[in-house]
Amino acid sequence: MRTDNLFIAGAAVRVPELFPVAEAVRRGWYDAGRAEAEGWTSVAVAGDLSAPELAAEAGVEALRRSGLGSDRILLVLHSGVWHQGPEGWYAANYVQDRVVGGSAPVIGMHQGCTAVLDGIRLAHGFLNGGPSGTAALVTASDNFGTPLVDRWNYADGWGSGRGSVLGDAGGAVVVSTEGGPLRIRSLALSSLSGWEHLYRGDEAMHPPPVTLGVQATLGRRMASYVERRDPEGGLLLSVTRDLVTARTALARQVMDEAEVGPGDITRVTHVFTGHPRYLANLLRPLGIAPERGLLDLGRAHGHLTSTDQVLGLTHLVESGAVSPGDHILMMANGGSISLACAVVEVVEQPRW
Repeated sequence: MRTDNLFIAGAAVRVPELFPVAEAVRRGWYDAGRAEAEGWTSVAVAGDLSAPELAAEAGVEALRRSGLGSDRILLVLHSGVWHQGPEGWYAANYVQDRVVGGSAPVIGMHQGCTAVLDGIRLAHGFLNGGPSGTAALVTASDNFGTPLVDRWNYADGWGSGRGSVLGDAGGAVVVSTEGGPLRIRSLALSSLSGWEHLYRGDEAMHPPPVTLGVQATLGRRMASYVERRDPEGGLLLSVTRDLVTARTALARQVMDEAEVGPGDITRVTHVFTGHPRYLANLLRPLGIAPERGLLDLGRAHGHLTSTDQVLGLTHLVESGAVSPGDHILMMANGGSISLACAVVEVVEQPRW
């Protein structure tokens, strides 16, 4: 979808202290062989700072950077992958109260690693569907420092080729229909829900395993599911083929809609990885050099789920890696399987 009047007016992240991978290996939390093979160097760890607090701190800064008053925010969207706080309580309302207050509608999402781009798409429809669209706040955050998920080993056993360790962070963007330094030229979402069973595996849907104190072991769950159904590996190849095909097609779609080609893409934001092989598989089918990705940035923070995209974008702008006239391709894919891509043009160097 081409988006002629959608801008990022402000963006910010709240990233906690980085914990060295070498120390995790020394303490026996992370296998030394896996650490060497997967390439991560450190992981953001928030300690006792909750996920909604991370999102709210990022939201306050993103709003300040946008130069907009809180009364201009007509919608708040918040997402997290992992548990955000007490059951029966909604983190999205906390974020709204801490950042903008007021009585604008607020919606919580649970859409994994594509959530920020999903939220921007929903905000675009909301702001353009009413008589006075102005701006929306989209936030995401997670803190994986809880007993029922092991940030170092949650994906162990799944041969995706990327390897993954989980980092904590909060991110926020303020999107506006009235201008901003970053213009979203095009945005598209898609899914491969026929593969949701791969992520669900053979675990019971009710009662949810986590309510019974069962640790989330996504990698082993997926691997055992594949091994039982297809020990020769054809299923894994099919998943990989379908994902690469759909992801590449979606990226080409947004580039076509933005009227840019691979040579016009200055940099790419993506799901963080510690291994260059993932970036090669992601970008070479598009004719984009893997070096345009963010390998070193990702290696230093861990996989921040939904916040990968916000940290990638803010890093490119704040480090001077992109300048006015440059284009950023944002590529996200998440569990079960959701897909999202966008092309963002740097209109002017943000004052922040």
